[in-house]
Amino acid sequence: MSDELDHEPLLETDRLLELTAVVMRMLDDWGVDPKDQPALLGLPVGTRARVLERFRRGTPFPQDRATLQRISHLLTIERAVRTAFPHNPAMARYWVTTPNLLLSNQTPLQVMLAGGMEGMEQVVAYLNCTESW
Repeated sequence: MSDELDHEPLLETDRLLELTAVVMRMLDDWGVDPKDQPALLGLPVGTRARVLERFRRGTPFPQDRATLQRISHLLTIERAVRTAFPHNPAMARYWVTTPNLLLSNQTPLQVMLAGGMEGMEQVVAYLNCTESW
């Protein structure tokens, strides 16, 4: 029984396709270099540009918990920045790529790339004002 549950899809394919398109657009909007995008998505080192292009053209992200957790963190960051700057959508790119004193003068993008999942969690915690709790 548990083997069957381990192979159950975590999301419906249509929903995963939608999230894939949103996240790829968001990474482009943030100005994330395509060579850094696989690291943010938790894809294998050396993932080529053609794989990223397939995601842009309708192939869904891998259906695994780690990838879905990363997607969740990225969407949480986007939502928080858009909430903080509701009248200026360009601020998301600026915020993600600007050094921040409370992140050891690193950009949020640098923190996420260097720290992987933990870096994403650090940025989410900062945005949720839970960093020092």
